[in-house]
Formats: sequence, C-alpha cells, structure tokens
Amino acid sequence: MRALQLEIAGWLGYLDRWAVSWQFTFILCIVIATVCIRSNTHFSNSKQSFAILFGPVALLGPGLLLGLINIPSRIIFQVGLFWALISFVNWLESRLKIHNPKNQAASWLGLIVRPAILMGAIIYFVDRLSSLSTVGLITIGSFLNTDLVIEGVFLFAVGLYLILVTSRVLAALAVYLMQFILKTSDRNRKILEPLFQYLIVAVGFISLALSAGVRGNTFLVISGSIGVGLGLGLKDTIANLFTGIWLLLEGLIKPGEILMVEKEPCRVKSMGLRATVLRRNRDEAELLIPNQILFATQAESFTAGENYRRESVVVGAAYHHDPQQVIALLEQVAQSHKRVLTKPAAKAFAIDFADSSITYKLKFSVRNPLEALDVGSELRQRIWSAFEENDITIPFPQRQVYPMQWPPKDENDFQLTGSRGVMPQREQPEATGRREKSSGQDESQRQQRQ
Repeated sequence: MRALQLEIAGWLGYLDRWAVSWQFTFILCIVIATVCIRSNTHFSNSKQSFAILFGPVALLGPGLLLGLINIPSRIIFQVGLFWALISFVNWLESRLKIHNPKNQAASWLGLIVRPAILMGAIIYFVDRLSSLSTVGLITIGSFLNTDLVIEGVFLFAVGLYLILVTSRVLAALAVYLMQFILKTSDRNRKILEPLFQYLIVAVGFISLALSAGVRGNTFLVISGSIGVGLGLGLKDTIANLFTGIWLLLEGLIKPGEILMVEKEPCRVKSMGLRATVLRRNRDEAELLIPNQILFATQAESFTAGENYRRESVVVGAAYHHDPQQVIALLEQVAQSHKRVLTKPAAKAFAIDFADSSITYKLKFSVRNPLEALDVGSELRQRIWSAFEENDITIPFPQRQVYPMQWPPKDENDFQLTGSRGVMPQREQPEATGRREKSSGQDESQRQQRQ
C-alpha cells in the first residue's frame, strides 16, 4: 500500500508543469460550465442537444486547434474524445428507450459499452502517467496468505462484473442449447435458466479467485466451512430451494392450476425456488407457502389437462314417486345447465331409503373448480322448480305438541294420552281450560277433606 501512495504522489508532481496544469484548469472550467448549463431544466429540444454537445465540443475543438500550432493540448483532446463517446452512448440509449423502454440493445449500451469506455479512459491516463506493467505489480494487501496486486484485483473486479452482467444471457443460451439437444419443454427451460445462472456465477467467481492467486486448498477449506455454516443456519431455506426445484422439474403443480388446500380452492399464481404463491378463492387472499410445506401438505390437485371438478347435489323425494322418473328429471336439469360438462356426463343415483323419503344424488362436473359452488347452488334452485312443476314432493320432518290431562279423567283422555293421534290446533285452548278447571276442583276437594 505504501508503494501505491508513492506512485500517486509521483503523478501529482506532473501538475507542477505548466503544460499539464493549464490543461486541467481548462478542463475543470468546461466541466463547471456544462454543469451550470444542464442544471437549467427549461430547455427546448434544440437547447437540450446544445447542452449535451457543449462539453465534448468545447474540449475537442480547442484541443484539435491548439495541437495544430504545437501548443500542448493532448490531455484536453483525449478527455473531450472520451466525453464525446459517453455522450453519444447516452444519447443513443435514450433514443432506443423512447420507442421501447425494455430494449435489450439499450441495456447492453448502459451495462457494457459505457463502462468499457470508462475503463479505457482510466487505462489510457494511467499509462500516460506511468507504466502499466509497473503499476500492475504494486501490492495493496494480502488475503488468505496471498499478496494482492493491482493487476490481479483489477482483472478480478472486471471479470466479476462481466460475469454478473452476462450470466443471464449465457444461462439462456446454455438452456436453449440443452432444450434443442434433449427436446425438453419450454417450461423446463424457464425453470433451469435461473439455476444455470447461479451456476455460472459460482463457477466464474471460483475461477477468478484462483486466477487472482488465491490458493486452491485454502479456498476450498474456507468454502467448505462457509457451506457447512450456511447449511446449518439456513437448512429450511435450502430445503425449500431443493423442494422447489423438485416441484418445478416434476411438473405436478403448474401456475394457473387449482389446488384444494384444507378444503379451500386456491389458484397457483406463481412458483419460485423458495415459495409458491396461491390465491384463495374464498377471500381473494394471496398465500405465500414455502415449498417444503406445500410438498408435505395433502392437497387435491387439478392438472392442466383435466382441470375440472366433480361435484354432487343430494335431494330427497317422497316414496310414492317413481324413482326412474326422479332420476331422469335430475339428469335433465343438470344437462340443461350451460356450465355443466357433457363429458363426463351428469348422472343421478338413488342412494338411500330414508325414514320419509328416497335419497337421490346428482353427480356433475364443471370446467373451472372455482365455479363448483355457484353451479351447485343454481342446480338446487332448478331442481326445486322442476319438482314443483312435476308435483314431486320433498318430504321434511314436522313436529306438533299435544296438551294432555294427567291422570286421565275419562276414556277419551286416556286414549289421547296413550296414543299419537293428531289433535287439531284449534282444540288446544279448550283442552287447556279443562285441565286448569279440573285442577281447581281437585284443590277444593282436598281442602274439604282437611
């Protein structure tokens, strides 16, 4: 680090020269003037172009003219040239984004071309001030018993940046190639793309570290220790990651599919490597379920190929109705509904002989499982209307309360007490009065005996 400080101090000595100091002063004045011009936001399109071109032109013009008359202006011209290149890249990127904000070419200009121009400028001026080979051998510290030199650190930083920027494109190309060779589906390609991206970043990082001079044995020991620590501390996260990979590659659960989780219909909104997002039909709530829990939870799944739900309606009809007539009527009601599927066809069954009715079950299917409840409600209403039109009775239990006298006074009361005959409701007040009167006579007789 001491050697680097001495090298920078030697660079500052060039400022004492008149040929260098006046150029830096001129460049500083142009930069300040450009900042003042661009700070004014009330420009028309023509004035905006003038503000963009002012700095590069103000350096390139004088630098070129002064060079023709043998006045030192090399620094001014080079700074103006690099500035013009960056301004052109910025202008081209803005033009491309006007027509398409997600233009990939504009992204590459900002991520690759502009940083490359800046790196070229740094390398050029370092080489003008000193020898690149001499600066590159300067040691700035040590890591894992390895001396870190400027050249190795610079190459490591540039290489890591390029890997991070291009890893997505490289992963997409690798997955497309694998899809072409193995004939896999587009869904598997989208699943494998982020995995390949992580793999490229990991392999690139290890390769750059080894090329920078880090010892392989030490690096492997540290990587193993970090891996064990992360495995113990993030075991649930790692379990969710591998479970998510398993679910995605297996393909049993897909986005847009319906899952019955704890008897609640939920639509799979998206699937990730850590968790799956479900939208619950009952309250439109979004559920973020870790993949490990979803993998272990018992759920009824509807695949994309057979995305229908089988439902049923249970109804009773009186015994004196012909069961075949009731079954045919139930199937006719189901077939007339637009949202009931014809394949598999609706089917009705007589399933039980109850106390006061024969129980029938109508089984039907709907295309969207989330509509099963609505369709079932509509079918029940239509069945009620169809039974009314065809004079089919739906029995239901009734309860009546009979007042009585105890002990029975005559034979009629005894028959009423010991039987379950039906007494009209209008006789209740009269019977109650007799019971109260009889109770009054018994009380007066007891008083006379005393």
